[in-house]
Amino acid sequence: MRKINNKGQTLIEALVALSVSTIIIAAITMAVITGMNNATFSKNQNLATGFAQQGMDILHQQSQSDWATFDGMATNITYCLVQNETTLDSDCPDSPNINSSFVRKVKIEPPSAGCSSGKKVSVTVSWGDGKCTDAGNKYCHNVSLDSCFAQTNTSTNP
Repeated sequence: MRKINNKGQTLIEALVALSVSTIIIAAITMAVITGMNNATFSKNQNLATGFAQQGMDILHQQSQSDWATFDGMATNITYCLVQNETTLDSDCPDSPNINSSFVRKVKIEPPSAGCSSGKKVSVTVSWGDGKCTDAGNKYCHNVSLDSCFAQTNTSTNP
């Protein structure tokens, strides 16, 4: 009987097993990285939505407490609404003003077809995550909320 030499065949089997293991580990690593990126994006999107809602609430409160001042604000310009502040600033640089990562901007527009009895207010919160492809727009992700504000505390004489 002749003896068969399996040493070479065992080496090939070990290399194939190592290659398959490497591919599986790489796929798992990519899935984990993708999951972490998605979780971070979702977290930032939820934070931005909260900051936009907070801004909208501040503006709603201002419009209800002093409609004349709110109605007299300049329209079609971009304001900043900095964290922990309630006043709008017309000098709005393109730099983070909330949690050192987000930019909150406000635009007040005059009455229009969609908002005929008051002013349209838009609050936009933007952020970047290092994945923005446009070099001129480092805050490529944003959440925007729009609402119509009108004077509601009027009284009528009988």
